Amino acid sequence: MKLERDESSLYMSGSWRFDLPAALEDALLKGITLYFVTEVDISQERWYFYNQRVAHAERHVRLFYQPLTRRWRVNISPQSFNVSGLGMSLGQSYDTAEEAIGAVRRIVQWRIANAADYNPDAKQTISINFRLDLKQLPRPLQIGAAGQSDWNIGFSKTQRLELTP
Repeated sequence: MKLERDESSLYMSGSWRFDLPAALEDALLKGITLYFVTEVDISQERWYFYNQRVAHAERHVRLFYQPLTRRWRVNISPQSFNVSGLGMSLGQSYDTAEEAIGAVRRIVQWRIANAADYNPDAKQTISINFRLDLKQLPRPLQIGAAGQSDWNIGFSKTQRLELTP
């Protein structure tokens, strides 16, 4: 992951390395929509109390297959799709599953905080979490996916906040 700052905002770029398990690919081909969530928290260390959360950002990605057109669709939104519908989202279609999954993996110039939230003199950490959002799956799949490792995609990383010059 790469962090950059301009005069008004803090941005993150990078990509996740993962392959979809066969069970998830099969579910997509049967018309099940998969939802992924990336959460970023920036916190400032304090010696007298818990760390103070300085900024929080979320990125929701919806991946689905359209059998009629044989195209893959990816929607990206700053809010959960079950709350906002499509609301304000960016959507794009792809010809192959690999291209669509590549769009899910990739993050480019995502605004995660205001530049004023970054303090180079303070000890700040950034926590990044990426996961498959099981809560947005249809109810029967939520119950069935609970104990299966194929349905458990998630990554987490915490590090000191340092910007790339």
